[in-house]
Amino acid sequence: MKKEYITLFAWIFTFCSFSVANAQTTNVTQADSTKASNSATKAIVDGGIKAEKSWRNTGAVFTLPGEDLTHMTVGNLLNTLQGRIPGLTVVTGSGEPGYDNPTLYVRGQSSWNIAGNQVLIYLDGSQVDMGALSGLSAYEIESVTLLKDAAALAVYGLQGGAGVLSIKTKRGTEIPKTQITVNGRYGILSAIDLPTVMDAYGYTTGYNQALKNDGLPIKYPNPELYKAANDPYHPNVNWYDQLLKNTSTIQDYNFSFRGGNATAKYFVLMNYTNFDGLYKNADVIDKDFGTNAKYTKLNLRANVELQLNKNLSVMANISGITEDRNTPSGFAAGDVFNALMYLPASAFPVKNPNGSWGNNSVYNFNPVELLQQNGVYSSHTRTLQTTFSFTQKLDAITKGLDLRGLVSFSNQYVGVYQKLFSVPSYEIVKDANDQPVMSNGTVVYKTIGTISQSSNDNGGPFWNRTTVQAGFDYDRSFGKHTFTGMIMARRQGYSHNGLTYQVRTQGLSGDLTYDYDQKYIVDFSAAYNGSDDFEPGNRYGFFPAVGLGWIVSKEDFLKDNAAFSFLKLRASYGSTGNINEKYRFLYQQFAQSTPGWITGTANNNHTGLAEGPFTNANAAWEKKTTLNIGVDWELWKKFSGTIDVFTEKRTGILEIPSAGVPDYTGFNLQYANTGEVHNKGLEASLKFDEKHRNFEYYVGGSVAFARNKIVKRSEAPQPYNYLYTQGYPIDQMRGLVFKGFYQQSDFDANGNLKKGVPASSYTNVKPGDLKFADQDGNGIINDYDKVPLNYTKLPEITIGFNLGFKFKGFDFDAYLQGVMHRTVSLLDDAPYYIKPFVNNNNITAFSANSWTPENATTATSPRLSTLSNANNTQASDFWMRNGDFLKLRSIELGYTLPQKGFLKKLDAVRIFVNGTNLFTWDKIADLEAEGLSMGYPLMKTVSFGMKVKL
Repeated sequence: MKKEYITLFAWIFTFCSFSVANAQTTNVTQADSTKASNSATKAIVDGGIKAEKSWRNTGAVFTLPGEDLTHMTVGNLLNTLQGRIPGLTVVTGSGEPGYDNPTLYVRGQSSWNIAGNQVLIYLDGSQVDMGALSGLSAYEIESVTLLKDAAALAVYGLQGGAGVLSIKTKRGTEIPKTQITVNGRYGILSAIDLPTVMDAYGYTTGYNQALKNDGLPIKYPNPELYKAANDPYHPNVNWYDQLLKNTSTIQDYNFSFRGGNATAKYFVLMNYTNFDGLYKNADVIDKDFGTNAKYTKLNLRANVELQLNKNLSVMANISGITEDRNTPSGFAAGDVFNALMYLPASAFPVKNPNGSWGNNSVYNFNPVELLQQNGVYSSHTRTLQTTFSFTQKLDAITKGLDLRGLVSFSNQYVGVYQKLFSVPSYEIVKDANDQPVMSNGTVVYKTIGTISQSSNDNGGPFWNRTTVQAGFDYDRSFGKHTFTGMIMARRQGYSHNGLTYQVRTQGLSGDLTYDYDQKYIVDFSAAYNGSDDFEPGNRYGFFPAVGLGWIVSKEDFLKDNAAFSFLKLRASYGSTGNINEKYRFLYQQFAQSTPGWITGTANNNHTGLAEGPFTNANAAWEKKTTLNIGVDWELWKKFSGTIDVFTEKRTGILEIPSAGVPDYTGFNLQYANTGEVHNKGLEASLKFDEKHRNFEYYVGGSVAFARNKIVKRSEAPQPYNYLYTQGYPIDQMRGLVFKGFYQQSDFDANGNLKKGVPASSYTNVKPGDLKFADQDGNGIINDYDKVPLNYTKLPEITIGFNLGFKFKGFDFDAYLQGVMHRTVSLLDDAPYYIKPFVNNNNITAFSANSWTPENATTATSPRLSTLSNANNTQASDFWMRNGDFLKLRSIELGYTLPQKGFLKKLDAVRIFVNGTNLFTWDKIADLEAEGLSMGYPLMKTVSFGMKVKL
């Protein structure tokens, strides 16, 4: 597989080199590439499969220049979007190199079936999977545009309901000579926050206390022994220090050349990234036995545009990405970081006194051993994205008419190679006094595990997409009347591993925009498309939208107003849809496997089949109807902004009817389009920029708010209205209301609860357990007492703030992002952190002030116990935390060297230092609010770099 890609990349560069050489032999026009590029970006709104002049646009869109993405040093391009686009919520994933994919939401959620990462992704006019973006370089991106309302999305029909993110890569431009640019940066990363766990003395004393609370004999007769740092028989191991380094590194280098003339334009880039993890001494034994987490990427791009004659132009965009990921075998990052939290410091030493690996039959997980001697897991991702398009002017037929066509193929394949080794580890056998058992003066060990080795070489996940489209564009003015439009036929096919039948969609998309005197704008757009997921006769749908625009600043009463250089009011209304490959072919009935039956005296088992759910011939896509009202303005040619308010109604959400079906009938009900959710909100973006002689500065900010409500949902009957999800947001936090701890005064002399004190239905409570409000007043705490609480985990509000300046060669930029109206649950997302000793778990800082009779009025966590307690682990507001946070996402200081001496031969040399995620402000003690410090930690980065233009 690697050979084929090397051959392909060689062909790409050969083709581009030929085009470059050919272009440079022709006289070129004088132009400034940067100015031309910026002008085009401001003038044209990228709509993915259509484009429109910005002043004529009636839809809710937001375009982010690619330059803004270069201020962050991250391994995944998608993480540079955090907070920068109003209406786009980027939920950070892991900090692990190569596995740091975020989750994207557009205008929050409006369906319980359309979760994160359902946004439609377009790259240079063709749909791709999200995995095709993560490996791109920020330096190859021209712009990122988010399409949010019906006027912008209707042309996508039954695929546009979750929003569209359209990315344009850089293209060639007409300049006197080839512009060569070299960028390089080197970054140093460290964990933002790691959870605090108790040392061995804190663990052993706490464990003894928990046993006393349970009425059991203590385990550690002398916890003082565990204060020593070098006693292998009473270890005090800081597993975080043993496994992790304080810092890791990331390096990113790219080389590009850009240019062209009226005949040929080109942009070619090669990018290399190396991202190392935090694991310490991973390959100290041998590189075949252990490895640090590593991500290595090589990204090649060639965009070429040829004007074959005055009427015909063709374009080829080709991108190839190789990504290699290495991690230690035997555990995933989530497993090892969970182990670092739940593995007590007193469990066992890293190595025993005889030099063997330490272990314990209770935990059977020595993370240092597994890191250094368990093998290497390697995955190799190969991504190819190609788009070929043409434009044929048809002025001979009628002026302003073009014929356009496009063919695209995108593919990603992941291969996996793994080497696995295992060696024995040894547990020190101890007696009842917590001392090592000796035999003939030698410590007695218990052997855990055996010697083994194996390897496997397998294919992993893959996907491929093909797109074919053709149609006409029209752009013509008649005096004060201007008409633009397009009609396009499109067919797409999509396959991936685990998918038996290809997902296929096809149909027509069209758009017609009219403006009068550049003041009054009417835009009609629609799609008529379908999918073979549905029954013949019900496969196609019509999705129309209308957009209206009024350029108020063109009116006589504002034409000469010095303040309003531009003011536009706009409104849109229309519908889009969503298909979901989890709910395909509902119009067909399938057989399902059953447990079978037993016959004969030997009890022979026979497998069988049974009828699956009944068919639903009327099954269809989800439909979203959106009303959007917006205003765009520019004041004094310095202060610009946009505001959008919207309301969405999503209908036809698939769900199984709540009506119960008796088992004797032998059938189940099928999904039906009966759910409904309403979503509303607003987005605003403001920017002020000013220039005084050599000093130029800018200040900007954005805010986005989205709140949904379930209007219709099939639910089983409940005794109280608050038990329904209907009327509340999707994934609304719910739980019991904490009313303090049960105190000794709540119990009588026999240990029974006094009359009038609510009892728990989950277990027999004791002093120090959580006490909850009895919502229905029946004296019993049960699931009927769980009420809606606080917010959801997905924030309702996202804010951003940007400022910067340029002065005499210096430039500065800073960006802060925050979220509000967000609730997180420690019980759901950090269970090992809050459950001391249960199932042999460790104890963390969370339980440092656990309930005892002595501190009953000041305790902040329940009594310690080694036994499971169903009462204390119920969803409740005791475990919920305010998940709001504010982060300094990026800060950068640069200096462009003066063109003196040998630097006169260069166009520009800029050096810079930047920081990514340097500071976080939140309201959760000991944990970082964005990821709750669980799994591989989120990272902060300080990097140094240089940019050279030749």
